[in-house]
Amino acid sequence: MRLAGMLLLVAAGSAMGFYKANELKRRIREIIALQNAFRLLETEIYYTRSPIPQALDTVACRQPEWMRCFFHQVCHAMEQECLPLYQAWDASLDCFKTSTFLCDDELDAVRSLGQSLGSGDVTEQVKHFQLLQQRLQYALEQAEYSYAQKARIWQYMGICISMAMVLLLY
Repeated sequence: MRLAGMLLLVAAGSAMGFYKANELKRRIREIIALQNAFRLLETEIYYTRSPIPQALDTVACRQPEWMRCFFHQVCHAMEQECLPLYQAWDASLDCFKTSTFLCDDELDAVRSLGQSLGSGDVTEQVKHFQLLQQRLQYALEQAEYSYAQKARIWQYMGICISMAMVLLLY
């Protein structure tokens, strides 16, 4: 019985460490997905000259489920609730924040695009997309650095702390 308890405690601590390391890896994947989604949105707006709701809908259909909801919510708020783009964008981003591992820096970059999207001519909007891509690229580099620095530490810390707890308790 004691052995089962010890193994369960070590397994739980190890799982927590690996979960934290996985959060760091998932953040990297989500930043890359954001970069790709906004490249596609830029293409829809600049090259096909689609209206923003139509461009958002087109982009949403090509995204993973966790990101698709964001674009659909923006479209829905603009078309059904008649909200201006920046308000729809902010409201959807607040809901999106709870289902992602992105940090405030990445979310602020996306928020700033929403405030400038739809205003000005197409070339000005392309500049805002380029700025967003630069900010996301910097965030990606920081996330990769953080992953390289902290992933193994979280994994080993989960194992070591749980083993220390076993030694203290038994």
